[in-house]
Amino acid sequence: MAIKKKIISKEANLLNWKVLLLIAVSFIAFIPSLNNEFVNWDDIVYIMNNDMITTFSWAHLRQIFSTYFMGNYHPFILLSFSLDFHFFKFDAPGYHFHNLVLHLLNTFLVYVFFFRLLNKNANIAITIALLFAIHPMHVESVSWVSERKDLLYTAYFLLSLIAYLTYLRKERASYFILALLLFVFSLLSKAQAVTLPLVLLLVDYFLSRKFEWKIVFEKIPFFILSLVFGIVAVFAQKASSYINPQGIPLSQSIFYAPYGICVYLVKFLLPFYQTAVYNYPVTLHGSIPFYIYFSPVVFFVIAFALLKTWKHHKYITFGVLFFLVTVFPVLQFLPVGWAVVAERYTYVPYIGLAAIAAIAFWENRPLQAGRRRTILDASGLLIILLLFILTWNRNMVWKDSVSLWTDVMEKNPRCVSAYINRAFIFNENKRYDDALKDCSDGLKIDSTNFTLYKNRGIAYGIIGKFDLALADYSSAIKNNPADFDSYLYRGILYTDKFARHDSAIADFKKYLSHSPGNLNATFNLIVANYNKGSYDSARVYCLKVLRLNPGNEQARQLLEKIDKLKP
Repeated sequence: MAIKKKIISKEANLLNWKVLLLIAVSFIAFIPSLNNEFVNWDDIVYIMNNDMITTFSWAHLRQIFSTYFMGNYHPFILLSFSLDFHFFKFDAPGYHFHNLVLHLLNTFLVYVFFFRLLNKNANIAITIALLFAIHPMHVESVSWVSERKDLLYTAYFLLSLIAYLTYLRKERASYFILALLLFVFSLLSKAQAVTLPLVLLLVDYFLSRKFEWKIVFEKIPFFILSLVFGIVAVFAQKASSYINPQGIPLSQSIFYAPYGICVYLVKFLLPFYQTAVYNYPVTLHGSIPFYIYFSPVVFFVIAFALLKTWKHHKYITFGVLFFLVTVFPVLQFLPVGWAVVAERYTYVPYIGLAAIAAIAFWENRPLQAGRRRTILDASGLLIILLLFILTWNRNMVWKDSVSLWTDVMEKNPRCVSAYINRAFIFNENKRYDDALKDCSDGLKIDSTNFTLYKNRGIAYGIIGKFDLALADYSSAIKNNPADFDSYLYRGILYTDKFARHDSAIADFKKYLSHSPGNLNATFNLIVANYNKGSYDSARVYCLKVLRLNPGNEQARQLLEKIDKLKP
């Protein structure tokens, strides 16, 4: 190990007052998250409208372990939310508290891992854990309830690493098996855990394990699991159409990937101007900006730095490769989703960069004396204070949906999804004028976005501007014929406001071709037929509704009216 012996801490105890201070500071930095609500960015799907978490039974358990959910296979996450629902129902602070507890656990596990890796050097281990705990780029993983994935997979990931270190020290097969089992748990929480076998090799390198075939053979089970779960992850993404939804050609994605590395490195050092959505940078003409083509230079810079430092500063090689290995699966070589980078993807990778920063500080501190050491210490404390403040403030951005999407619009004004999501919340909160403005502003950026037309149509319909609502629903359908909700909404308008019953019937049938068991659409089809005078058809659909829902009083009353009209 390249760390000088004279800085090795004399504090050989794993637990001491500094660890308590570490946890306390980490907890305080995230206190604002405990007052946060759910946000309309996956939280609605994962929690508010997710029947899989509301009931715990063997049938639900089988469903959880046999289902792709939101483009992922992560049954442990759904089980985690089931546990939350049992205790908190839809009380958001309970879910946020669970997230924070997991983050504090991960902070402690980062400390334990480096305490053991660095020969019981408590000072360095605590500094690494503190940088991990209060880095502003990690707020997204903690304050966003749906990103429980990062927190849970990291806990098992770190526990597996700690078990592996124990296996190396005690040479007991039971610890190796435990490390393998914890790796499985991590994979069942998030597919990004597939990088762990490579991290194990980095641990071997850092500890200067003599290369022999045993090192290779003992990693084979880990690599097999990585391969299996990696394939499952790709199928899960394909099943949800999350792979390359923007149709980015390979010739561009190979440049966006190193661009992502540049962003992550800069954000580690300068975590300012954060946003929940980082769109792919494109010119006004939709082409790739010229500076993106220079991003691969970062690989040459990193390679040069490693060549210069790997012999005398092994920790730099370890930290850089830890970062690169763990961030590699999300570098968009295979574009997934709509963002080129995401702050949540740094949760584990930044551990490697934090290790470089902390070890460099403690390695150089004994070389300084007098005023220089005072300046170094003051600079370190100032950085910690700045990170703490940024993290505290960033937590408040996630307070609710309006706050979150307003922040995205300020940082990323051409992010169409921000206009969509804030308009949706404005409609939910009966702020229809604000919803109309967001939809209109968003359509100036993307005039073909069917969701913006639909959201604006909803707002127009509620405030009584039915002609405009009808036009927007028609525009939504024109831009996306598979937007079945707009058929339903337009059909209701045709029936209730324009007496265009044939058009309404056609729209309801179109919707029901997609969702044949939908009671709302079927009942509206009854009403349209009844108002048109097609009583036989109305009666058939009434009976259908009553078969699906015998307690539907509206359908029963309408059936009685129809039967009285029959001769």
